[in-house]
Amino acid sequence: MITNAKMKEIISDIDLSNIELKNYYSIFERENYKNEKYWVISNESDCTMCKAPADIENLSNFEWDNNEIYIANSLDIKHVLNLSLKMFMSLKKVLEENYHYQVFDLILSISEMKDDIAPNANIRFYAVRDNFRIIDLENIDNYKSQALLIETVNQN
Repeated sequence: MITNAKMKEIISDIDLSNIELKNYYSIFERENYKNEKYWVISNESDCTMCKAPADIENLSNFEWDNNEIYIANSLDIKHVLNLSLKMFMSLKKVLEENYHYQVFDLILSISEMKDDIAPNANIRFYAVRDNFRIIDLENIDNYKSQALLIETVNQN
C-alpha cells in the first residue's frame, strides 16, 4: 500500500488487517468492440459504443470515470474513513479473487471538512495497462489536498 503524508496521519491508529469485509459492490468484466477487457462496478456501464475505446489510455480513463464510489456518510471523518476502508478492502478482495490475472490500481481519497462541504471519500479503480497509471505513485506526496491510499492489486 502506498499513502501520502496526509493519509499516513489519518490511518496511523488503524489496523488495516482488522477491517471488516462486506460485499457492497460487484465488479463485472466486459469487452469493447476490439475484444479488450475492461471492468466496471455497475452492470449498467457499457463501453461498447465508446468513441475511442481502443486507446489504452482512454479505456483506463473510462474505468476511472465509471468506477467511482462516493462516501459522505457522516460529519465525523473517522466514520467516513471507517466505511470507506471497508468498501476499499472489500473491492480489493473481489479484484484479487475474481480477476487475479489483471493488475489494478485501487485508490481511496479522503477530503476533510472544508467550508460547508462535509468530509468525504472517493474510491476508484482501473486496470493498469502497459504501465500507464493515472496517479504517479512515485510522487504521491505531491497530492496535498487529499489523503490518498493506493493499492496495486494482483501485482506479483
